[in-house]
Amino acid sequence: MSPRTRIRVDPTSTHDYSATVLAPTAPPNVPWALHLTDSDHQYKLLAFDFDTGAHGPEVALADADRLAHELTELGVRHLRVASGPTGGQHLWVALSDAAEPAAVKGLAHALAPYYPSLDVSPLCNPTTGAVRGPGAPHRAGGHALPSLRGRPLTSSLAALRKGTSSEVVGWLLARHPYTTPLSEAGTRSTPVRVIQTVDGPRLDRPKRPLSARTKLLMATPLSEGCDRSAVAFSILLGMAGAGRSLRDVESALTAPGLIRLHEDKTTGHAFTLAKQWERAISAAAVFAPAVDENVRRPDELDAELDTITECLCKASAKFARPGGPSDERILHALVQLARTARTTTLDIDCRRLARATGLDASTVSRRLRALEASAWISQVQAGSGTAGATWKLNQPPTEYCTGATQVIHAPAPALSEALLTHHAHDLWTPAPGLGPAYARIHLHLISGIQDDSELAATTGYSLRTVASAKRVFQRLRLLPTTRSTDQTRRLQLHTAAQQIGVSGVLAARALRHVTERELFAWWTAELEWRRRPGKKRSGPRRHAFDAIALPIEASPRARYGRFPTIGGRADYATARRIVTNYRSPRILAA
Repeated sequence: MSPRTRIRVDPTSTHDYSATVLAPTAPPNVPWALHLTDSDHQYKLLAFDFDTGAHGPEVALADADRLAHELTELGVRHLRVASGPTGGQHLWVALSDAAEPAAVKGLAHALAPYYPSLDVSPLCNPTTGAVRGPGAPHRAGGHALPSLRGRPLTSSLAALRKGTSSEVVGWLLARHPYTTPLSEAGTRSTPVRVIQTVDGPRLDRPKRPLSARTKLLMATPLSEGCDRSAVAFSILLGMAGAGRSLRDVESALTAPGLIRLHEDKTTGHAFTLAKQWERAISAAAVFAPAVDENVRRPDELDAELDTITECLCKASAKFARPGGPSDERILHALVQLARTARTTTLDIDCRRLARATGLDASTVSRRLRALEASAWISQVQAGSGTAGATWKLNQPPTEYCTGATQVIHAPAPALSEALLTHHAHDLWTPAPGLGPAYARIHLHLISGIQDDSELAATTGYSLRTVASAKRVFQRLRLLPTTRSTDQTRRLQLHTAAQQIGVSGVLAARALRHVTERELFAWWTAELEWRRRPGKKRSGPRRHAFDAIALPIEASPRARYGRFPTIGGRADYATARRIVTNYRSPRILAA
């Protein structure tokens, strides 16, 4: 089943699959993973990995159910596997002919909105993308066990080995309508050339000083709970853009910000650095502007974004006002988007921004207007049709840059990522969830601020609110301990969400946003058809609710027929049922 002669292994059970071994005749007794591509980096396996990290096991199970249903309706042979004790799910599809990486990556991005728990990274990384194989041990105990046993499993594996045509990528794309992201503003049409030197690979550009942001990340000791891998990669990205080589990175490994890579090297995993450096220079080759381009220097952009993030951190108490927690999340998300796109002018899809922040799309739309009124952002171009508006992220307003009390405990980029990861959880949704105020208090609590007075001063809430929040955290076992890790904290959040009955809220909201986007595209197509002169008119076209959606790419109107109306007005209730039924008739329409 393995497309390559080597498989990836995690001998230390630390979720580090950088080591490879020749595929043995008997499965290894340590966690192991299969590459999804062959030696030419063409996909021969599709592995849909439904992870419990963001939404918990119930959402992962439901997402796997729905995609398995789609595959069954398309007649695609697949193997379903329970990945281990955490409740994750894997769906495996073997291809009889290779699929292009670009096509598989497009499929991954198309499926992501429909299946909130889907981890798209293996489907977007043809070089090292891998998923734990059926029967592989899990680092937390147990094994990846197929849902079938005995003779049915043997028959299923035999059928799976025959493979499915790579056309399945197109079939699934047709079943999951997807709008391509509007802006590719941050990418270069011609990437900077990567050259091989005696000091290792680097970009073909003159070496120049590191940006102030990269220097800050390197020199700042990391706080407990900080994502050390994210900080290290940000540093590598900055060094790559500055024309540094692999040897330069090795010389800087003792810097506090690179502690993760330094530990890997001292424990005999030096190849991790080479792998991460390859990722960094590949990304920098696309996003880093050429030296002679008439644009701002990268360190100038980073300095602007660092100023915004530093202000958000120091003025955290100012966001305790009504609507403030939503504004804080949106601003951190915009900073993250600007770092990726390498520009402060961004095309914004409210629904995608809602998914990143854990907010509702309507809330994002309202708060963008509020942020514009307070001068945090400015609208460059209004949205039109299915195209979102374009906004510019401004420097912080004056009132947010004075009177700040909070001290930054970690480098700014890592803090933004940690805040969004923490807040975008079912537990912090409005009642019956605990709400955004408790989310802010909890984040500062697990960041190391234990004193009630300091928590109140940092978050902007009263001592009474802080004390009430801590009592709730104690009841739900959310208070930090000396043995807390990122994994145990996520498990605590999932458990608490299940206890108060809000597990799956964000996943359901994400699916609703997908439906709303498709409804809007359908209505827009309907209006365009009505305005078109010389069109052929016929009797009313009705949708059969029990029909199976064919895997054919088509416009919304061709897919669903005429938009339903009542008395000449759009009938959105019926249209919603049609779109929902089209996605998965027997599962979603029930």
